[in-house]
Amino acid sequence: MENGTILLVGVAAGTEAGLRAALPEAPFESAEESTRARHHLSAGAPCAAVVSLERDPQAGFELIATLSAAGARVIVLGGKKDADLILHAMRAGAHEFLVAGEEERLQRALREQVRPPVAKGLGQVTVVLAAKGGVGATALSVNLAGVLHGPEARVCVLDLDVHKGDVLGFLDVSGGYSISDVLGNLGRLDRELLGSAILRHRSGLEVLAQSEKLQEADRVEPRHIPALLGFLRQHYRHVIVDGLRGFDDLSLAALDAADRILLVLTQEVPAVRDAHRYVELLGRLGYPPGKVLLVLNRFQRSSDITLRVIAETVGAPVEATIGNDYPALERAIRAGALLLEAAPRSELVRDVRALAERLAPRAAAGAPRRSIFHKLFGRIDHAAQ
Repeated sequence: MENGTILLVGVAAGTEAGLRAALPEAPFESAEESTRARHHLSAGAPCAAVVSLERDPQAGFELIATLSAAGARVIVLGGKKDADLILHAMRAGAHEFLVAGEEERLQRALREQVRPPVAKGLGQVTVVLAAKGGVGATALSVNLAGVLHGPEARVCVLDLDVHKGDVLGFLDVSGGYSISDVLGNLGRLDRELLGSAILRHRSGLEVLAQSEKLQEADRVEPRHIPALLGFLRQHYRHVIVDGLRGFDDLSLAALDAADRILLVLTQEVPAVRDAHRYVELLGRLGYPPGKVLLVLNRFQRSSDITLRVIAETVGAPVEATIGNDYPALERAIRAGALLLEAAPRSELVRDVRALAERLAPRAAAGAPRRSIFHKLFGRIDHAAQ
């Protein structure tokens, strides 16, 4: 059995047929029951397994433990949401517990497993997703891209709000190729031609948006997104995707193809509540927890909504905080500049560099070193949250 195989154990014929139709590229193997599944393990552990507990739960738990110990991601199918059953399955090593009728969630969980790994040398795709409107996701997208960009690291910001995206306005650029132009020329564009046609900010950061060609926005379809992002991976070290609005088909296509998702929120009750809903939904869609990073924007230490409160409410830890320096950000936006240009000493630059370092170690190598006192008292302040 190859490492990419997905083992189906005791899965109903209708469910199996739906999986095979939805994921025709996936190398499925099936076994009617847990005892027969062990025969398949002689050829090596699968990358993932779907184990039904409806026939023989005890044998199923034993198989889950064996598969999990071998490194497989195990998804369990039960007849109903039974707390004892779920707890027993999780203790055995299961990653998810689903019931009949959750076929779409099952398909998404498995699609993440069979998505081809990014080949060595290809760029990374990071989606910046706003938990609600007005949390500063676009400002974070362009300035994170600006920090990641460098002489040896080309970076592109892709604005997938094809009707009213904000990236071009933030950077004060216009003209150039639109998304629909690139889609129409994927087969003939090379690095040199792309570089001569795509929008470029004065910092060297490159931008792809639908631009002024709004009449062609409907030509950008969800089915085009995997190919578009695959193409951009070949030409850029990092692709930062902005402009997703909720969970429409275009957004889901980008989320599926991304390497990581930065879920942005602020210390406002509606934003925290919406972040909780997003984290829950992203989990139900089958995205592994490590793919989703919670980023707290406009962070204020004096707020009653602390990092601990957010983690407990949302159900995920805050992975990064970005300070609150609106005057510096406003100056940058008015000038069509990056924060690195308009306010290089702002705490926002420091925090965005720290996030960039988290996403791509050594990407923020040019950041100024902080003194030992800054590091010490910074740790103390953070621990107090």
